[in-house]
Amino acid sequence: MSKPFDLLNLFARFSRERKISVTEPQSAREFLAEIGTQLDKALTDNTLIQGQRTAAMFEAMVVALGGYKLLKAEDTGRVYPSGMYRAPDFRIVLEDDEQWLVEVKNVYEEDPFRQQRQIMTPSYLASLDKYAQATQASLKVAVYWARWAIWTLVSPHDLLDENGYLKLDMKHAIRFNEMGRLGDLTIGTTPPLTLRLSANLSKPNTIGPDGIAPFTVGEVTMLSEERILARPDEREVAWLLITLGEWAEQDGKPIVIDGKLSAIEFAWLPNERANEGAERFEMIGTLSRMFSRYYTRQACEESGAVQIELEHRPNWFAPLISSHLKSDALPLWRFIQKPAEAKRGDAKEAAV
Repeated sequence: MSKPFDLLNLFARFSRERKISVTEPQSAREFLAEIGTQLDKALTDNTLIQGQRTAAMFEAMVVALGGYKLLKAEDTGRVYPSGMYRAPDFRIVLEDDEQWLVEVKNVYEEDPFRQQRQIMTPSYLASLDKYAQATQASLKVAVYWARWAIWTLVSPHDLLDENGYLKLDMKHAIRFNEMGRLGDLTIGTTPPLTLRLSANLSKPNTIGPDGIAPFTVGEVTMLSEERILARPDEREVAWLLITLGEWAEQDGKPIVIDGKLSAIEFAWLPNERANEGAERFEMIGTLSRMFSRYYTRQACEESGAVQIELEHRPNWFAPLISSHLKSDALPLWRFIQKPAEAKRGDAKEAAV
């Protein structure tokens, strides 16, 4: 919730603009009425709602990844000289003390294979630049490509076209993506991941002539390949990969022994094997994309409840990021993307 100080600031500005006393009871009633009117208007603006949700998602994602020393919402309060500076959305102090100012943008293009957008004009970028230079920080632009649930974070000046516009193509932006500095990783493990529901053998489980069998779950087991995940941290990581990763759920497989339903297994596999015969592992997704899926599901529930901001989960991905998780049963491969070095002509290529 907003702090009383924040509300008082809004009320003070409202009273100053209307030249009314903050101590008059009527002033508070007029303020609340105005707030209600503005809120009703804002709730009909889908672009505004989506933009706010995207900024909130980015903030929550950075907190979950944990690859920072300090994170602060930057675009609050007044900035002087008026009209000269534009404060970006967030300030991030990295673990090596480098400071970033990050402007967050949402892009949704219906055509999944044509993800291109003009992100900002030269004047818009110039106002952000002046703020970054005055505060001695590096300016970055984070773009959420909503059609693919992919985040890219780039240094805008490396990708301007000949007219000074920032025009991005998602595939091109991925080449220069700096999300790895914030803790983003691509995760690989050994397929399949399996959830086995074993029957309670003290309960009826015989398959009848009609093919129907009563079934009471007695034990839930998680496996990587055929290895049982016995430790809680192994199961926690496997469940996160199953529910938010990119492998496809297979049809349930019944295990029948002597005419009785012994268990049902649900397996998750990559759609295609890229490393079959060469390496044991397959990629299951990036942490940033997993978080995007989680956030979107929670913010837009099937029940119809819509949220803009969710409760933060600091270091949520710590078990996946940390090298301290050693497991023979659930081996993990972690890859950190390094951005390509921008060269002359890259901006022109991005705009094509």
